[in-house]
Amino acid sequence: MIDINNWPSWILLFVFFFLPGFVSLKVWSLFYRQGKIEYNVFLYDCLFFSVTNLGILSPIVVPFLMYVDVKSHPALVGLFILLYSFVAPMLWPCCWHWLINRKLVYKFLELPYPTAWDYFIHQRKCCFVLIHLKDDNMIGGYYGRNSYASTSPDEQSIYLERVFKVNADGTFAEEVPDSFGLVISKTDYKYIEFFYESQEQKNGQGRDKQER
Repeated sequence: MIDINNWPSWILLFVFFFLPGFVSLKVWSLFYRQGKIEYNVFLYDCLFFSVTNLGILSPIVVPFLMYVDVKSHPALVGLFILLYSFVAPMLWPCCWHWLINRKLVYKFLELPYPTAWDYFIHQRKCCFVLIHLKDDNMIGGYYGRNSYASTSPDEQSIYLERVFKVNADGTFAEEVPDSFGLVISKTDYKYIEFFYESQEQKNGQGRDKQER
């Protein structure tokens, strides 16, 4: 049995009530960028997710604390701390991220995207874009796997790997030769239109919706 009286109190507090929540929050930030962090809120979040981790793993934690001898099984104790404080807390955000993106679930939950722009960019879909500039000109481009768009809390800037000339009616003309792409920030455009990669794909999506 683990004698918690022989353990420094700060180690127990750190392992059980801070570290798991800290790990979960760091993994979650890999999926969704966080804005400015308020440290008092961050500490409360660490405590909340650590307690949640403890509650989920309590059927394993309680017997372990009661029946495992630290001195006789130091390697087992080390493995327990690794699984409890790192492995499990890394899994919970991944499971929650997967769950809230299921169509049967996310319509009942508030998605963790601060803006519609963040939601669209998170889909990582390749498409053609038509950018309407503030001077009423237009720029065409292709948003593909080598393109990038910044999300909150940064401004809505976008890098397009291919650039196209645009006719007066908004249709795409020829691709700009020898172009390595284009970066444009939110301060330069009014809005952006997104189009399917091909008309066939667009028609296919329409047929799918009708069949449903």
